Amino acid sequence: MLAINEIFIIIYKIIQQHSEINMGGNSLIIIIVIIAIAGIFLLPRMLKKKRAEKAKALISQRHDKDEVWKTIKQYLKDTNQYGVEIVDTYVIRRNPVEYINPLDSSYVKDKVRAANALREFQFKQELLKAKKLGKNARFMRPKQRDLYVVLFQTKNIKTNELLPPQAIECEVVTKKINRKEWDRKILINGKLNYDNEMIWIAPARALELQHNAKNIAATEAKQKKIIAKAQKKKEKELAKKKAKEAKQKAIEKN
Repeated sequence: MLAINEIFIIIYKIIQQHSEINMGGNSLIIIIVIIAIAGIFLLPRMLKKKRAEKAKALISQRHDKDEVWKTIKQYLKDTNQYGVEIVDTYVIRRNPVEYINPLDSSYVKDKVRAANALREFQFKQELLKAKKLGKNARFMRPKQRDLYVVLFQTKNIKTNELLPPQAIECEVVTKKINRKEWDRKILINGKLNYDNEMIWIAPARALELQHNAKNIAATEAKQKKIIAKAQKKKEKELAKKKAKEAKQKAIEKN
């Protein structure tokens, strides 16, 4: 089977040849036929690619979920938390803190306004750190790291009692093995103060839930529309069938 770019090159050459010959109305028909043939070649490829991407996304989601559970289980083991079961998890990326000048409050405000409002808590925390360093000091994170905050809750297996939710910070570290392969590890940096982290995570999660609710509502509306269309088509076909049968009966009667 020809590659997509090769098909387009062939189509372009044929169109160019027919344009030079100037075949009038016939050339337009030929061009339409060529485009239709190209569509027959391209459409299966596009659909196959779309299905492959969807399958890859689902596999990636399952893999990410497994990684989160394994990481939490490792943390529970490291901190001697036995006899518990994980009942809920939530992971959010910790955005890198921007370059902050403690002497210029407008700079910080502009940064907070320009960035997502959910990051305001992080900016304030880092600004306090910068002020402690001195009036003329500037705070800047030495290296951007791939950090995540993992929230989770467990329950006692014997009593089914829900235990207080916990928060830990994890870091994804990648190391190049060779030209094509990378080694990926998840490091547990330690325990976090759950209440402090929820100051900026709570609104982020609320927005995410709101966005998901909108997507679910849109999907449901689309599905209802498809079902209604299919039902209308079915009713139309049934009415047509009944009319045909009635006509046939009338002919036989006469």
